[in-house]
Amino acid sequence: MGLGNQSHSSKKGIPMKKKTSILMRQEQRAGIAFLIPSLIGTTIFIIVPIVMSLMLGFTQWNPMKGFSEMKFIGLQNYKTLFSDIRIQNAVRNNLTYTLTYVPFTIAIALLLAAILNRFVYMRTTLRMMVFLPYVSSLVSVATVWMVLLYPSANGPINSILTHVFHVTNPPKWFTSSDWALRGIIMMGIWHDLGYHVVILLANITALPKDVYEACAIDGASPIQTFFRVTVPMLAPAIFFCVTLATINSFKIFDQINIITEGGPGFSTTVLVQAVYYYAFKEFRFTYASAVAMLLFVIIFLFSNVLQWIEKKVTF
Repeated sequence: MGLGNQSHSSKKGIPMKKKTSILMRQEQRAGIAFLIPSLIGTTIFIIVPIVMSLMLGFTQWNPMKGFSEMKFIGLQNYKTLFSDIRIQNAVRNNLTYTLTYVPFTIAIALLLAAILNRFVYMRTTLRMMVFLPYVSSLVSVATVWMVLLYPSANGPINSILTHVFHVTNPPKWFTSSDWALRGIIMMGIWHDLGYHVVILLANITALPKDVYEACAIDGASPIQTFFRVTVPMLAPAIFFCVTLATINSFKIFDQINIITEGGPGFSTTVLVQAVYYYAFKEFRFTYASAVAMLLFVIIFLFSNVLQWIEKKVTF
């Protein structure tokens, strides 16, 4: 009887295993079917352009003459980058923008997130007001800032500087090579601030309350609690915001192309704007591809350095 029951159960168990394997295969096929449209889009619009841009950087080619006129020139395009004044200024401006925009944006966002977390009245309205610039069109934002930073003494900002702070020679802003990039940085901080505030605020609200109760019992001041408790616990979110802000700072283009087009001179020229200039103004597509690869390498290096710092830094 025991052997009979065992053989009967084994025969009964085989169909269940087959059913399980069939269901697993069906789920895998369904998953692959859902992934195929995304993979096709990623391949066509991301992977293929990256590979083509990498290949074009080693060639000299006029698209109007067809592929038969494409010539392999090796590293000539990349050698030209080091002597190109526009690229030199673009790299310097990008670094200036990043090293100014990122720390100010994250510091102000962290401060605002802490304030909004403690603010009791009109909390939802204030959060919406802070986030609103980020969802606004960059074209409209650039237009508003062009009006605000109008270079004459009658401009809104310069009028305040002249009549309230008694500045005799207010900045010329976007028409000055000394102030144009500073105006772009101010606008970038104002526009992107809300996004980082929302991320940091969401993480602050998720922090354990008992830690703050313990700090209050120990007599820690709000400033001590903020720097010694809140900031260390927010380290992963802060590094995420820093990495994202750094990548976005190297991709800046719209506001510069709308307001200054890289001028005056090369004072606001950045790498993305240089790619646009060489590709669609001078039609040097292969050289523009080399500039794009330079931008890719810089972003890649910055991202890896930030990841390395995140792993090494402990609070």
